[in-house]
Amino acid sequence: MAFPTSDNLHIIPTTRDRTDHLALSSRNAYLTTTERPYAPTLHRALSQVQTSLTTTSTTAESAIQAARDLIEQVAVKASTESDVLIKFDYIEVFDKVTFEPIRGELGGREAVVAGAMWLGKTRLIDNLLIGWAV
Repeated sequence: MAFPTSDNLHIIPTTRDRTDHLALSSRNAYLTTTERPYAPTLHRALSQVQTSLTTTSTTAESAIQAARDLIEQVAVKASTESDVLIKFDYIEVFDKVTFEPIRGELGGREAVVAGAMWLGKTRLIDNLLIGWAV
């Protein structure tokens, strides 16, 4: 079994909705009209991690926890206001080359922040690049 490496993994830009930056995916067809407004929450959380790690000296753990808190706050609001179920799955910061999780400060390393959350019965996934572009 081959594992992804920088030699055999081809990273391409994610196509996103122009208004709310939601990654365009066939999974989005499973979202109800009530759920759809909450879908950009994952991108907002990942963007928060990206910004925090590139503009401050925060740790990956702190940035991830803040993003998780954001998703959980939106989940409470969605449940209360619209009876929409949001469940945090994961957020992780990975080294660009080794794919090992990064702990502590980023220290100028190139990385990927990836995450997933459940929105109703749909599992949304997304990722953002930190310190590099394709």
